[in-house]
Amino acid sequence: MWFIGAGVYFFAVFHRSSLGVAGNDALVQLDISSTQLGTFVMAQVGIYALMQVPSGLMIDRWGPRKILLAATLLMGLAQLLFALATNFSVAFVARALLGAGDSAVFIAVLRLAAGWFPRRRYAMLTMFTALLGMVGNLIATVPLVAMLDGLGWKYTFAITGGTSLVYGLLLLRPAVAAPYRELPPTRTTEILSSDRPEGERSPSAIREAAYNMRAAWGMPETRLGFWTHQTTLATGTVISLVWGYPYLTQGLGYTNQGAASMLSLYVVANLVTNFAIGPYAGRRPTARLPIAFYVAFACLAGLFTLALWPGGHPPRIVVALVFSIFASGLPASQIGFHLARDYNPTVRVSTATGLVNVGGFSGAMVGSIVVGIVLDWQSGAATPSVDDYRWAFGTIAVIARYPTSRCRFPC
Repeated sequence: MWFIGAGVYFFAVFHRSSLGVAGNDALVQLDISSTQLGTFVMAQVGIYALMQVPSGLMIDRWGPRKILLAATLLMGLAQLLFALATNFSVAFVARALLGAGDSAVFIAVLRLAAGWFPRRRYAMLTMFTALLGMVGNLIATVPLVAMLDGLGWKYTFAITGGTSLVYGLLLLRPAVAAPYRELPPTRTTEILSSDRPEGERSPSAIREAAYNMRAAWGMPETRLGFWTHQTTLATGTVISLVWGYPYLTQGLGYTNQGAASMLSLYVVANLVTNFAIGPYAGRRPTARLPIAFYVAFACLAGLFTLALWPGGHPPRIVVALVFSIFASGLPASQIGFHLARDYNPTVRVSTATGLVNVGGFSGAMVGSIVVGIVLDWQSGAATPSVDDYRWAFGTIAVIARYPTSRCRFPC
């Protein structure tokens, strides 16, 4: 049950990351500016963030299997549309649809984990889900560059979209009751039953959703999870989704394969730090917030390193180290989900998880568009130079300072 759902997450991360190595091709294929390229990520990540709470509410109401089926079909159609795009408008709609489909996948898989495994295994299942996503991210580096070089834009995205559509067949099965579903003594519907209009058999979906959202956000631990997720995830997402590859090729002069290899290192570092942070955070709950705190400040220091390095051309070993630090943000961001899972009842855990997930991706949305605006402002119509990227990274480092300051550990 978990593996089929996690397979959807594999495709979600692959589709989400595909623009990371296709950014330069998109500039030429669609004849767009850096700001417009950043707008693609803003649309994709922005819709993703905005849909987190509705997605969590839909999963709590209709179950994860149906939502995962709808998600993989929508992502496949979005990639097919992107393959056929010849202008900014069509491509923008395709990335927005991709963000909408992607938005529900991770929290739906976590809901499967919560329902099919005992509580003590939740942290490990979260780690394994993230690992499968990293495999999708890895495929979206060197192998995707090879596909783009060999097959071209149209066929590459058509093949990846079609594969996602075919995978949806695995989700066409009857629903099965999960053995670890928790039914709290006081269900949301029972809480609302006392004040529902006479003659109404059950509370409306809107009233139930509003109650779940207020109750989840009212938990201090949910809000803490939101800021934890934002401070750890946002920087690495901006780098891996769109601006890392152009920075390496346009700013530092790396070859296409060299830049893809550096992003592959990012994924490998993701994998290694996930094995280190995931199990440790699962065994030591009191260490979770200190880990998030130090990772958040390390990511901030990495941004300042790229922005302020003398001459603007850090050695490859320094770039590799900074990218590896950025990669540690993904496993550290899972700590926000642990907070949502531990302090919210299962009946609204998807809603709480969605609220937490908004944190990192809303930060990534702001960061991606800010980088594009700064690059266009600095470079004009010319190809951005390394100094332009230094200004852009310095700007998002300053922006990131505020949410990072919110990541504190009281105990």
